[in-house]
Amino acid sequence: MADVESQKLCGKLKSRMTVPVAVDGVILVLVASFLVLTELGLLPQVVKRGYYCNDQSIQHKYKGDTVSTVTILLSGLVPVVLIWLTEALLYTPSINCSKTESDNRCRGSWRETWYWSKSYGRGLITLLVIIGTIKIFLGELRPHFLYTCKPDVACKGNEFVTSYNCTNDDESQYFVRDASKSFPSGHSAMSVFEAIFMIWYLERRVPRLRSVFSIPLVQMMLMCWATFCSLSRITDHRHHWWDVLAGTIAGTLAAIITCHFGCHNFDASKRKRKSSLYKDHEHKLIASGGTNTTTGTPLHKEEIIMNNVIHA
Repeated sequence: MADVESQKLCGKLKSRMTVPVAVDGVILVLVASFLVLTELGLLPQVVKRGYYCNDQSIQHKYKGDTVSTVTILLSGLVPVVLIWLTEALLYTPSINCSKTESDNRCRGSWRETWYWSKSYGRGLITLLVIIGTIKIFLGELRPHFLYTCKPDVACKGNEFVTSYNCTNDDESQYFVRDASKSFPSGHSAMSVFEAIFMIWYLERRVPRLRSVFSIPLVQMMLMCWATFCSLSRITDHRHHWWDVLAGTIAGTLAAIITCHFGCHNFDASKRKRKSSLYKDHEHKLIASGGTNTTTGTPLHKEEIIMNNVIHA
């Protein structure tokens, strides 16, 4: 009888969780669509920037990308891999997950990896949405704008041009439109966010090791990557220095907010593992003296049932 009631309880809880999961799925699809449309340049730019004919800052030749868009996007997966390796190697006593104790520890390390990676992903996606929105509403002409756009206006001297059309048919329309989206630098924002998040994570989550320089070395490499990626945007004439500075500030603020508020300073004891649904049910079980008044199921078994539903 108790098993039947437990199955009914699990069914009700899963049905209650369907709506929030569906809402999260819809939001994720909308956000992903926005990011893709923004990156492909399919969303119209709100402001069309004008330019001075003698503006030397937008007359550079396009040199290509030292750090391509594909590379910076793939680098976003590196923190997830590092988190998984850290949790698996330092917090799992055995790689043999066939034993009961090791299996629990292995599942625990996976749960930790999912938790920190989820917080990292939330912060990164939020940052990218903000950067993409700023590019659409503000934008700025890239240092290679005149070379890429080839405006159909023959201007001279200090004349300010506001009405023009790009005539470059040798490049894709995506590349031509992208020449008007310099501010802020998405590369610098993303690389700085990744670096600060992982430096903070390693500092807080990794216990003291006999090796004094291993963790600082990894942290230094992360910071060097962020610095190299940011500076390359200036030397490649893809961004102005203030674009990179703005992206660096945005990435830093996003990382601080994510680590402090989203991850609770990476203190596992402070984070809230249980949902409000589980808390309410737990209070009812405690009030009933350790058993479910309907099924008579012991408290510890009921907790296991609820935990399986919450983490399903």
